[in-house]
Amino acid sequence: MVTAKTLFLRNVPAEIVREAKAAAARRGETLTALVTQALARSLRVEGEPRDRPDDLQRDIEWYRTHRSDLVRRHRGEYVAIIDAAVVDHGRDFSALAARVFARFGNRNVYMPRVQADEPVARIRSPRRSRP
Repeated sequence: MVTAKTLFLRNVPAEIVREAKAAAARRGETLTALVTQALARSLRVEGEPRDRPDDLQRDIEWYRTHRSDLVRRHRGEYVAIIDAAVVDHGRDFSALAARVFARFGNRNVYMPRVQADEPVARIRSPRRSRP
C-alpha cells in the first residue's frame, strides 16, 4: 500500500497552475495524479515507466518498413509513431506535436513527414584556403 502525504505549494505562478489543470482535464486525470506523475518522472522515481533507448530506433525502423502503406494513406502529412503504431497524423507539425504530447506526455515520439522517398541533404565540402 502506498502512503500518501499532503503537499502544499505556495507562490506557484498562476499560468503554470492553469496549464497543469488544463493538461489534467485533457487527460481525464486529477491534478494530483498529473503532478505526481510529473514529479516522479522528473525525479526518476523507481517504478515509473521510462522510455527505453531503443524505442525510438524501433519506431524509425517500423516507419521505413511500412513507408509504402503510409504514403498511400498519409502522403505529405506528418505522422506520430509510438510503439510501432501511428497514433495521430496531420499537415501541421506544431499542432500534431501539441496533441501527441498532451495525450502521451513527455516521451520519445517519431514524427516524420510521409514522403515517397528519403529526403537527401547535399552538403558541400569546405575548401581549404591557400596561404
